Amino acid sequence: MIPELIQNVQSENHDHEETPDRPEREIFVIRQKSPRAQHIKCGVYLLLAAVIYAVGFHYFIAPAQFAPGGVGGIIAMVKHLLHVDTSVGQFDFSSLLLLLINVPLALITMKRLSKEFLVSTLVESALMMIALFLLDNIIDPNYAFTICHAASVPSGDIGTRIVCALFGGVTYGISLSLALSVNSSTGGADIIAALQTKNPGKSVPTLIFIVNLVIVGVSVFVYNDNLMPIFLALIYMFVSTHTSDTIMCGAKSAMKFEVVTEYGEEISQEIISELGHTATVLPAEGMFEHKNKCLLVCVIQPRQVVKFKNIINKYPNTFAYIGTVNEIIGKFRR
Repeated sequence: MIPELIQNVQSENHDHEETPDRPEREIFVIRQKSPRAQHIKCGVYLLLAAVIYAVGFHYFIAPAQFAPGGVGGIIAMVKHLLHVDTSVGQFDFSSLLLLLINVPLALITMKRLSKEFLVSTLVESALMMIALFLLDNIIDPNYAFTICHAASVPSGDIGTRIVCALFGGVTYGISLSLALSVNSSTGGADIIAALQTKNPGKSVPTLIFIVNLVIVGVSVFVYNDNLMPIFLALIYMFVSTHTSDTIMCGAKSAMKFEVVTEYGEEISQEIISELGHTATVLPAEGMFEHKNKCLLVCVIQPRQVVKFKNIINKYPNTFAYIGTVNEIIGKFRR
């Protein structure tokens, strides 16, 4: 019995191999990067994030005399209060606060967050601390390249301080996006924000807002500058958030159309020929007249919206609604 089964299977396989008209099945193999390559990428991204953060903080945040919230805001106020003069051999150790604050946070949340995230966040904090310490004490303690010096900028120089807040927000947004892309963060409030995925019922954003609000509020008394530090911090937070979101999602943004029509085949062909994208057509029924229709789903680039509307307008009894897609995964073309 068993030899006969084996013989039949072999015969079927042999017939399959000799049948020229039978279509071959394509096998797609997803090649993953080796662990070594992933570790190298992670290390490079974390190093770049730390250097960019240190450069932005050293040349824009500290000289502009405002606290952007989070650990960086605490460091900025400590630097301002200590008045460390590195030109006479003193060292500014305020950057150590990056580890002194992030390590306890990591220990508190280690049972609720992934080990990979916390380890990479601590590594990033250490790299940021080293880069900031080197800039403050060895590489450029006298702020040779900055547009303003912390000791020489008058509180009335509003224009210069606003420029510092803008560029400081851009540099931090770039740094944060690099860290997030390798499952890391810059620490501080980012660790608290990561808890939201584990405890969605808790108001974590409210907690982060309160913490940052307290830090920014205290900065008013530290810098003795009325409400200007608060306005600068708000500018910094807005620009950094917008920069990070643009880098993480903006480059892959697209527009999604869902079209209800009786001309699914015709519209699909025009989308393919005119826009270079395909579409998915699903059967649908209009409940008002109980007519058979098609639901056509298509994702296109933002610059192609006008052409898409021109295609839709050719066909009667057709309507569409549009939505924004933040990220495209997989093959976006045909």
